[in-house]
Amino acid sequence: MTKTKSTKRALLLSALSLLMCVSMLIGSTFAWFTDSVTSSGNIIKSGTLEVTMEWLDGKVAPTDDAAWKNAADGAIFKSELWEPGYTEVRHIKIENEGTLALKYQLNILANGEVSKLADVIDVYYIDPAEVAITDRTQLKAEDKLGTLSQVLEQISTTASGNLEAGDDHTITLALKMQETAGNEYQDLAIGSDFSIQLLATQLTSESDSFNNQYDADATLGTYIELNAGEDLLAAMASAEAGMPLTIKLNGNVEWPTAGHNGEDNITPASSILIDGNGYTITATGAGVTPLGDTEAPMTLKNVKIADKSVSYAEGAWEFSYLEMGGKVLNCINVDFSDPIMVESDSANFVDCSFVGYRDDANSINMNGVWMANGDATFTNCTFTGTRGMKICDMYAPEIGTVVIDGCTFMDLTQKPGVAIDDEDTQDMKITIKNSTFINCQPGDQGLYIYETDNTVPTVENNRVYNNAKFVGSTAELIALGGTNVEGVLILTDDIDLNGAELKTIGVTYNKSLEIVGNGHKISNAKITTGKQNGMTNMGMFYVETGASFTVSDLTVNGMTVAEGIDDYTIGAALIGYANQDSVVTLNNVDVNGASINNTKGNAAIYVGYTVATVNMNGCDIGSDCTVNGERADKTGAFVGTANTAGCVVTVIDCTNGTSVADYGRVIGGATYN
Repeated sequence: MTKTKSTKRALLLSALSLLMCVSMLIGSTFAWFTDSVTSSGNIIKSGTLEVTMEWLDGKVAPTDDAAWKNAADGAIFKSELWEPGYTEVRHIKIENEGTLALKYQLNILANGEVSKLADVIDVYYIDPAEVAITDRTQLKAEDKLGTLSQVLEQISTTASGNLEAGDDHTITLALKMQETAGNEYQDLAIGSDFSIQLLATQLTSESDSFNNQYDADATLGTYIELNAGEDLLAAMASAEAGMPLTIKLNGNVEWPTAGHNGEDNITPASSILIDGNGYTITATGAGVTPLGDTEAPMTLKNVKIADKSVSYAEGAWEFSYLEMGGKVLNCINVDFSDPIMVESDSANFVDCSFVGYRDDANSINMNGVWMANGDATFTNCTFTGTRGMKICDMYAPEIGTVVIDGCTFMDLTQKPGVAIDDEDTQDMKITIKNSTFINCQPGDQGLYIYETDNTVPTVENNRVYNNAKFVGSTAELIALGGTNVEGVLILTDDIDLNGAELKTIGVTYNKSLEIVGNGHKISNAKITTGKQNGMTNMGMFYVETGASFTVSDLTVNGMTVAEGIDDYTIGAALIGYANQDSVVTLNNVDVNGASINNTKGNAAIYVGYTVATVNMNGCDIGSDCTVNGERADKTGAFVGTANTAGCVVTVIDCTNGTSVADYGRVIGGATYN
C-alpha cells in the first residue's frame, strides 16, 4: 500500500518536471557542451628593408676591418688633380642590414650638363673585389664599361644583385683619364657633379602560405601601369623625386604636346623608362613641346609612336615633323609610324623603324628622321618609304657626332639613304658603317648612296644593292625555278621546301646575280630536272656564259639531287654547270645533309662542272653529305670537273667533312689554288 503511493507520487513529480522543461524551452535555445584552447602571443610585425653603401680607397684590401666610409656622408670620387693617366680606384661595399632579403641596383647618374672632359675619363668595373688595386695594369680592357660620358648618358645599371639579410657584396670602380687626352682638356670639370645611386627593394625570398612570389613585382623606384586612355603626363609627374620611374602600358595612350608648366621638365624622377608592351603612344595637341624630358634621361622600348599633333605652322616643312628631344633619349624597338625630328642632347636608337613620306595635306616631303641637334647613334634600324635620314642643323650649328651602324635603308623612292647638309658648320662628324642600302636613289660627290653638300661622311663596310628582290617563302623560291634571274635576291627568312621540287635557277647571260643569304637556310629541296646545255644540269643554279654569280652567308640543308639520266648529267647541290667567261664567288656558304645521286656524269656538293673562275671562301661541307658518282675522277666535294685553260678554282678556309675527295678531274689546263 505504501509502495503504491510512493510510485504514483514519483510519476506525478516526473510529469510535472517534464511539463516545466517543455514550458521553459519555448522561445529559448539549447546550451551545448563546449571546450576552448587559446593561442596567445600572435605577432604581425613588418620586416625591415635597410641597405647601406660604404667605400674604401682602392689601394687598400677590402677586408671587414678596413676603415670603410659611409657613402651618404659625401663624395666617393672627388679630386681636382686629374691629368692624362691619373686614376682613382674605389671599393664599394653594399650591405643588407635589415631582416628582409633584397635586390639592389647601382647607377651612375649625371646631376647636370656633362662637359667633354667626361669623354676622356674611362670607367672600369671589377666584380668581385678581393684585393687591393696596387698597379694600373690590374685594370683590364674587358672590365671597362666605357667612357664616363657614355656611362652617364645611358640609363644603365653599373651593378646589380641580390642580398639575403646580413649579407654584403663588394665591387671596385675605377676612373682613369686617358693618356691621349691633350691640352684642350685642361681646366675643365665634367659638369656640376655626378651621383652614385644605390636602389634596393624586396626580393622573392621569404614565403607566405603559397610561395615566395608575393613580392615578385617589386620594383626599384616608382612603378606605374597605365590602361588605355589614362594620363601619361600625370603619371610621369607623380613619380618619387630622385628615384627611377617605370611606366608599363596596358593600352594605347596619348602624349599632349602643348606646354608643360612652361618647360619640358615633366617629372621629378631621376630617369624614365616607358615599356610600351606593344601599344601605341600618340602625340596630340599643339605640337609645341617635344617628346622627352630636359632633366630626366628617358628610355622608350617596345612601343609604337604616332603623330597626330598639329603645330601652329604645320604647313612649314620644319614643323611637320614630330619632335623627339630632352636631355638623353634612348629608343629600343620603337616603331615610328610618322617622321621625327631628333633634337635631344644625346639620342640612341636601337632596333627602331622609321618611314618617310609625302604629307599631301601640306605638300611636303619628309624624311623618316631629320637629325637636327645634338649627338645620336642609330644601330640596327630600318628606314623605308620615300626618304631615309636627313642630317641638317636647325637654325644653329648644333649637330655633333652621328653614327649609323648596321642599319638598313630599303626601297627609298625619292632620296638617297642619308642626305647631309651642313652649310652653317664644318664640325659635324658622321660615320656610316656596316649598313645596307637596297634600291635607294643615287647620291652625289662620287658616293652612290650618300648625298652631301660639304661634309663627306666616314663610310666603312657598307653594302649597296640595286635591282634587289626579297625572297622569304617557299612559294617565292619555287617561282624562280626554271627562269633566268639577274640583280640581287635577298633572303628574309629560312625556307623549308619539305621535299618539294625546285627547278634550276639560271643566272642570265652576261648579267650578274647576287644571293644575299643573311645567315638564313634553304632546306629539303629536291632537284629532279635541270637546264639543258648539251648536257643535263641538275643543281639549284646554272651560270650562263659571261655571267657573274655571288652567294654569301647561306646554309643549304638536306638538298637531294636525283640520279642522272645519261652519261652527260651534271649533279650538284648548289651549281650544276658554270659556263665559260663567268665568275662564281661563294662566301660562307655551308652545305649539310646533301645527297647527290649522280651515278653516270659529273658530281659534287658545290660545283658539278666548271669552265669558269670559281672562288670559295669559308665554305664548309657537313659529314652527313654524300656524293654518289660512278666515276671517281668526275666526283669531288667542292668541284666535280674543272675543264679548259683559264679555268681557276680557288678554295680558302673551307672544310670537307666527307670521305669524298676535294676535287674530281682537272683537265684542259684548268688549275686549283
